[in-house]
Amino acid sequence: MKKLIVLSIVLVIFYSCKKDKSPNPAATCQISVASISGSYKITSYTYKETPSSAEVDYYAFLFPEACERDNVLTLNANGTYQLTDAGIACSPLVNENGNWSLIGNLLEKDGGTTTIESINCKNLVLVVMNTQTVGDKLKITLVKQ
Repeated sequence: MKKLIVLSIVLVIFYSCKKDKSPNPAATCQISVASISGSYKITSYTYKETPSSAEVDYYAFLFPEACERDNVLTLNANGTYQLTDAGIACSPLVNENGNWSLIGNLLEKDGGTTTIESINCKNLVLVVMNTQTVGDKLKITLVKQ
């Protein structure tokens, strides 16, 4: 009887401590209209002049006013988007509408193209190469709201 109790306790401990081996949804997010659709805030804007140069934070430079840092970009599944002046309102209001599409790992917005560097269904990282000089890299990080 003691062996049965000890075995039961060991089995309960073993199975209660078993790690969840199901995949992390954030780690398995695929590039698709469904996974990208949603509302985002830009949280980082960096620039590298060359592949070997240090990354420079351009966020405060490009968005100097607090009212510019809380705007929301909504990418709708139907291929439309809205940039909404949310939170602190700027004067004049900065609202924008347009169209977007996804072709492979390229996100096109009103004719401009950015490359999706990574997505984990919470963070969307976009890059634009050769914006000022050959070999430079502009990286934009958006966080899903």
